[in-house]
Amino acid sequence: MVRPRRFLPALVRRTGPVTAGLAVGLPLSLGLVGAPAQATASPVGVPSSPAAAAPAPDTAPLRVRIASLSKATLPARGNITIRGTVTNRSDETWTTINLYTFVGDGLDPMSSSAELADAMDVPFEAQVGERVLEGDRGLVETLEPGETAPYVVTVPTSAFDFTGVAERNDGDTAGVYWFGVHALGQSASTPRDDFTDGRARTFLPFVPRRTDPVPATLVVPLVRGVLYDADGSLADEDGWERVLRPGGRLRDLVDLADPADEAGVPLTWLVDPALLDAIGRLAAGNAPRSLEPTRARDADPAAEAVPSDATTTDPVPGATSSGDDESEQPAPSGDEDAAEVTPAVRAARSWLAAAEDAFTGAEVLTLPYGNLDVGAALSASPALLDLARSQQSAVLEALGIDGRPTLASPDGYVDPAEVGAAKPGDALLVSDRYLQAPAPAVVRLDGHELVVTSDGATQGSPGPGRSLTAVGLRQRLLAEAAVRARPVREAGSPLSPAGQPLTVVLPTEWDLGTADEFFDGIEPSWISFTGLSSATSSASTGVISAADLVEPEATKRRLQPETFAAVRSLIDTGDTLQRVLVDNSTVGARVTEEALSAISYSLRGRQKVARTALSLARGWLDARLSGIEIIASSGVTLSGDSGTFVVTLRNTLDERVAVSIAAVTDQGLVVDPVEALELGPQSRTSVLLNATTTTSRVHNVTLMVTDVDGAPIGAGDQLPIRSVLVSDVIWVIIGVGVGTLFLAIALRLRRRILRSRRA
Repeated sequence: MVRPRRFLPALVRRTGPVTAGLAVGLPLSLGLVGAPAQATASPVGVPSSPAAAAPAPDTAPLRVRIASLSKATLPARGNITIRGTVTNRSDETWTTINLYTFVGDGLDPMSSSAELADAMDVPFEAQVGERVLEGDRGLVETLEPGETAPYVVTVPTSAFDFTGVAERNDGDTAGVYWFGVHALGQSASTPRDDFTDGRARTFLPFVPRRTDPVPATLVVPLVRGVLYDADGSLADEDGWERVLRPGGRLRDLVDLADPADEAGVPLTWLVDPALLDAIGRLAAGNAPRSLEPTRARDADPAAEAVPSDATTTDPVPGATSSGDDESEQPAPSGDEDAAEVTPAVRAARSWLAAAEDAFTGAEVLTLPYGNLDVGAALSASPALLDLARSQQSAVLEALGIDGRPTLASPDGYVDPAEVGAAKPGDALLVSDRYLQAPAPAVVRLDGHELVVTSDGATQGSPGPGRSLTAVGLRQRLLAEAAVRARPVREAGSPLSPAGQPLTVVLPTEWDLGTADEFFDGIEPSWISFTGLSSATSSASTGVISAADLVEPEATKRRLQPETFAAVRSLIDTGDTLQRVLVDNSTVGARVTEEALSAISYSLRGRQKVARTALSLARGWLDARLSGIEIIASSGVTLSGDSGTFVVTLRNTLDERVAVSIAAVTDQGLVVDPVEALELGPQSRTSVLLNATTTTSRVHNVTLMVTDVDGAPIGAGDQLPIRSVLVSDVIWVIIGVGVGTLFLAIALRLRRRILRSRRA
């Protein structure tokens, strides 16, 4: 149950004045999060239920940002230094801008995840803490309209008098306090006063020294929509270059490994295998599909990191390179000039090298290939889910990584059908926002274990301003861990409940450019960071039913059945082309990888684009299959009830193919099928077909070229076939006529002989 909280009145324009109590550094008792459930009256300007109303836009003339905190938790002694920026958002010049820290009520800290969630909805103008005058305040002399200036504020921890909390709770209870910066200045229209002209707010956890470590896991998702051009090359090279180069979104994510390692924080990676394979293709030069004979490969497993029809002998360039200097990345092998290596290729190679370093020794969770929309697949095509789960990543294999299969959605929701699709040993992640009541770190549903992730820890700090800054996200994560902290167990005393593990799937969109700051502050001894499996192995497990899962209020946008149908069609066409080609053994697998990438969670909002890409790829394959032609004569006449006729097969491709011929006929005519025929590149051959008929009428026959399994490949021709059949009556008449003729001849000869004798 959320403990009721209170507000002090919020002023209409700016937060309240500095009080006398601040002169000695003792913050006054202030409300922190929400109003009581049965409040008799609401303070002026504050809704009676802050959690129920979204905060109004921040209209303060000065925008304050916190860039760094020297201490992420409230220390026992020493100073806290806050660095950041202040921006003038008004149309007039501001002068003599003083910046102070403020802190929330030392007697009433937040102590649950629910209270932290409520704090996110507290209006920006609400007074949630008193300014502290001790220490070195920041000062900005002049700030022109639109100008931004840095500030530094230092405050001693002696200014935070929380002795009342320690006395009340015997020093055993952790809590979380409001903390931040107030800016006070003056302009032509705003005289100097004690009201706040700009603010930045975050959380400051307090954890007693005698606390059991809280197990925690940071999961870093590596996902992105992957689309291919019609020829199988990765689409939008420029876009990939932007996200893979240093400072790009995907590069910043793998670069989290370095500061995390320095801070002693192991990361767990949640990866889409299709994303890694796409980057591997790009690193190999982003060659289009090739129907050429498959080149021989060395025994080196890295040789399988990209499709075998690529032109390079180094399938994962840079994957084993040390260092990220793009100028040191190897050029493609073969006859390619190094100058032809594009920035996207260099960025991909450098990214793979960084990813290899990041994955080494870390726990890796693998999503179904393509980050498949599991719920939609179960409804539209369960076979594609099975295919995606069985599909292997060549890059992961090349890096020697055996990931743990995992089912997880971007919004953290799983329905019972998705749970039922899990296999033994799979990891399943579900956000606590979809559980009806506070749940342990691991729950069991229908015999499957689900790891409960913290939704609140991904929301960052309360505004105003961006919540998902490095400091904002870190402080919220530590706050969520702090409310899980439990006092250390003492010998001879009843065991206190151990702190429940905290599992956080980091958001994909946050200020990664300052990731060093995120990890620099994560140094508390009361958190034990481990991989996912280790953190949850000893966690208490609760049992839930399907009714305990809360469905999202809005209907989830799932992939449409038409998208799955287009994927199945492309895969089938790729398999057909694979069976036709004699010397190539990779094109079918490559097409399958491309197709599965189109039914990703990441493409839910771009389904028309995905289906267009699938259609164009299908057209590319059909064009190659149509390069095998069958040519028949304009018509065939059989001289009897059976006979033969000749057709011509022509291969216009530059590769050897193996095909068969099948005929579709009407009733009364049978054309014998032809066994597999092999045609060389750019060749033609004549094929003798045998036909049998039981009628003398004209039959329309469709001849089709098929693969060796009998699946039509698209090429075909039509011709009419008729038979010249003679009935038994005609043969009798002919026989009688012939007999009469011979009888007449015999009679005539006899008469001549008798006449001759008489003469």
